[in-house]
Amino acid sequence: MKVREFEKEILKNCIEDKDFVNFLKNNKDLKLDVENVDIRKEEKVEENNYVVESIVGEYLEEISYIQPLSKEEIENILETLDEEESSHKLVEANLREVANIAFDYLVAGIDYLDLIQEGNIGIIKALEEYRPSNGDVLDYIKLWARREMVFFVDEKVETEKYMYKGYFSKRREELLEHEIVAELEDETEEEVSLEEKSEVIEEKMNEVEKLDYTSVYKKISHLEEEVLKRYYGLVGEKRESLFEIENALDLKRGEGEQIFEEALTKISLGGGRSLKI
Repeated sequence: MKVREFEKEILKNCIEDKDFVNFLKNNKDLKLDVENVDIRKEEKVEENNYVVESIVGEYLEEISYIQPLSKEEIENILETLDEEESSHKLVEANLREVANIAFDYLVAGIDYLDLIQEGNIGIIKALEEYRPSNGDVLDYIKLWARREMVFFVDEKVETEKYMYKGYFSKRREELLEHEIVAELEDETEEEVSLEEKSEVIEEKMNEVEKLDYTSVYKKISHLEEEVLKRYYGLVGEKRESLFEIENALDLKRGEGEQIFEEALTKISLGGGRSLKI
């Protein structure tokens, strides 16, 4: 199943946890096609509107040293999953995967660490609901983590849409009041201007109504994302040095470091709006 199809399904039919549990039961061994999951343009950052959180780099550095669990270790953990220590090991083992998935939803107005927090909540929910009949536990966890992130971004965008629509509705009411006053005072020269303004507001409201979380620009480019993932070991079997990344991605010497620093700054930016109308 393509990621976008999965997202539409959960936003439409899996709002409640129990509905998602049933969805996964009816779609055992569900695999998501994550290739080209996001082709949105990169956001043009207005730096004065944001706050840089240095803790992002520290967090990625910390989780990069977590060793993945072997198949045998996972089997042993699943036998004692109701024990706190076992649950903690599985949560920790999936922190890097959550950090990886979070890049798919790192759009304008969304904080990277907030996405990770939502994804980690997804891990906990997954472990509470997991049964051997659900299939591979790691795949099950990833689906729950992605679901929580989708809800988080969608709620942010819908909240901003509501605010924009409220603003434009107020502007339309103000124009109407102005028009009534103009008619009473026989100021007919204002009629055309008011009508044009009303049409513009209506167009803006229609534009806002059509927007959803897929309309929001990404915070970083695909290349910047790839450099960060490789450097912090979120993909592949090991972390890569900037020298190795430059060779793998056919970059000029020193270009890898520049891209890395710019990308880390971007994902460390917090605040701002998701929608800019």
